[in-house]
Amino acid sequence: MTLDNGKSELVYQGRRAQRADSRQRRKAILEGTLRLIVKEGIRGIRHRAVAKEAEVPLAATTYYFKDLNDLISDAFTYFVEKNVDETRALQEESFTAVRQLPKEQLHSPEGRRQLTQQLTRFVLAHIRTQVTSRDNRIIELAFKNEALRNPQLTRAVRMASQSIENLIVEFFELLQLTDPLATAQIVYGTILNLEFQILNGAIAIDSPLLERTVSLMVKRLIPAQTVAPVVQTARPQFA
Repeated sequence: MTLDNGKSELVYQGRRAQRADSRQRRKAILEGTLRLIVKEGIRGIRHRAVAKEAEVPLAATTYYFKDLNDLISDAFTYFVEKNVDETRALQEESFTAVRQLPKEQLHSPEGRRQLTQQLTRFVLAHIRTQVTSRDNRIIELAFKNEALRNPQLTRAVRMASQSIENLIVEFFELLQLTDPLATAQIVYGTILNLEFQILNGAIAIDSPLLERTVSLMVKRLIPAQTVAPVVQTARPQFA
């Protein structure tokens, strides 16, 4: 599975299913695994527990996923596949906003002001959409935490994150910022932190602080006009 324009590829590890009914059963196992993560975290993933949650025979879980690490890895890949449209929506809105501005206006103070206002709205809408899918955010955080212990999952999580970061870098390259790679790190990190703060109740979803934070971030990162050539940045590569 290729992750959008991120040029990173995630591959399913468990036994493949050939027939339609087999594919449905395999899918049920992966969806059951995700539901179990919401309820109990990664530690709750056991063949018997997954079979019960997915309402499939125990033999089916061990047939498709003899190794629990393969099940965890494939559940992550399936999760990313299901949710890739969320990131694509923000990407398409942002790129469209830039391309709709005439080139001379894009590099003018007024054009940049208009763009920062649009981007602020897009980012706020994205964050609010993300946190309304609370179960998905719980799953996402559980996988990231497990990746610190599980080498097989580490690479998959890094690839998925890098794919998103690459899209953000591409956007800031379009704006000809001086250091699009560092800018992407700031934006992605801030978005993830704000999502977490909302989920744990530290910040309300309609909080003025949320709006001020996003607005300040965008204004500080996008200068009033292009002032310097872009720094050539090397993006992380995966073997």
